[in-house]
Amino acid sequence: MKFRNLEQLSTGKSGNTMNLAVPLPRTPDGRVYRYSPNEQAHPRHFVLGDYNADHVASEESRKRMKLSPRSKQTVCPYSGVVGDDREFLHPDDAKAALATVKHAAFSDVEAEFSRIIEGFNRKMGSNSFLKITAKVEKKYRPKPRFSRRDLMRELVCEHCSRDYGVYAIALFCPDCGAPNLRLHFAREGVLVGSQVDLADSLAAEQEELAYRLLGNAHEDVLTAFEATLKAVYLHGMTQSGQTPKPVKNDFQNMEYAQRRFQEIQLDPFADLSDAELEALRLNIQKRHIIGHNLGVVDDKFAVHAQDAQVGQTVHLVGADIREFAAICRKVIDRLDDWLAGQASQGVHQGRALPPPQKTQSEPTDPLDKLDTSLSKLARRAGLWMAQNCGDEWDSFIDSEVFAQAFSESQLRDIQDALAELEAEGMIACSHTLSDLPRVRPQVELFAMFDPLAHGHDPVADAAELAHKALEENEAVDVGELHAATGWPLRRFNPAIAIVISHVGEGRVSGETYSEYPSRHFHLIAQDRVALKQFIARLKQ
Repeated sequence: MKFRNLEQLSTGKSGNTMNLAVPLPRTPDGRVYRYSPNEQAHPRHFVLGDYNADHVASEESRKRMKLSPRSKQTVCPYSGVVGDDREFLHPDDAKAALATVKHAAFSDVEAEFSRIIEGFNRKMGSNSFLKITAKVEKKYRPKPRFSRRDLMRELVCEHCSRDYGVYAIALFCPDCGAPNLRLHFAREGVLVGSQVDLADSLAAEQEELAYRLLGNAHEDVLTAFEATLKAVYLHGMTQSGQTPKPVKNDFQNMEYAQRRFQEIQLDPFADLSDAELEALRLNIQKRHIIGHNLGVVDDKFAVHAQDAQVGQTVHLVGADIREFAAICRKVIDRLDDWLAGQASQGVHQGRALPPPQKTQSEPTDPLDKLDTSLSKLARRAGLWMAQNCGDEWDSFIDSEVFAQAFSESQLRDIQDALAELEAEGMIACSHTLSDLPRVRPQVELFAMFDPLAHGHDPVADAAELAHKALEENEAVDVGELHAATGWPLRRFNPAIAIVISHVGEGRVSGETYSEYPSRHFHLIAQDRVALKQFIARLKQ
């Protein structure tokens, strides 16, 4: 028996056992999901991207690393726990792999049954006394698709160049394990600086709005600072085997924060001068006035600020906010070095905030961004078909027009490109005596290329149609569903075909030469569950 689909996932054999490797689903920016094996490292989920192959780590950076970059191990960015890459497999990816293998195996079994039946029919055709014909009813079964999302906090490790994303704040690079606290706070500094710039650019008549923007920027500095202090403290307590008392608001007060850090023999403010300590203390108090008293000076704050008068609005200047952020960054640098376990001379001193980085140059051709192994010519052919096929469902591509569009390519290369698309289930070919087969685009082709060709995604559209179908009372009229969307027929048909593929064959009407894949279908409990699972996969 041939396993054409499974062999595409094969990495070799161990005896009679086929070893399979299923590519991980990727986010729109090309990252993969990872999941910390440490159950206490909330939220555990992060994403891992590419790296700059030309990057050379400095000796200072290597001293800060837990691992050599690009090893077969991963570091939990939230807790620092190190484990084999496979230990960081995301549960959603495990389910995706099983669904992918199941689909490939089922397709191979179906193809084998078709081959057997075709052989049986040939033998029966030679028997003049008794003729029996059998056939296998094939139903389109879409390849499983899985939605993956990037995280808002995207970083590039300044030590090993690995691109990754986390929730809000993390301590370590997941590739090399070097502390990345400074990188996190640098990102906060960029955002705060943008707010200050926006406030400074406003006209005089927008003074109130400018003040509100400066207040938000000031509060954001302290919020990020407080969250970082808390994260490092809790990590230190865990590493020392201690159980911390509830933190509450202790890191909104310098004295309370110092007492907390004494539990792990660390003074986060040791590198600050007396003037910097006083400025930090004043800004922490100022944040309370802005956040809890609408910026109006009270008796408590007036004690700390000599130029402040009770009842007046606290003074905010963009330069002061930038200075506040710089003082906080000096504390963060000390915590970053403490996490690395050494002073790392020269790594931070005198260096500016790192600019936003890209691991590699972005592809200029959208076809190069597609998550597929198709050749460039096969991608171009698939895109052309998506752009030029008619509205009629299950119609053929005009072979002459297609050949003319690719006249600059060699015939053999075009044939190979079509064979690639056919192997991926993106087209159905009827081979004739002509150089090129007759081609009918399939749903897989629309799912891959319609986002580029027409700006809409059939899979996302199918999820929307599935919602609408589930609202119906079992029987679904496809024409009425189409009218309710207001979509062009060319957009509607691939999406409804994906929906129908999740419905049992006996509950789908079978028309010939219809403008739709089917005019009616009937939902029972099993179909409704299948559609709900399809929708859920796209929300992961």
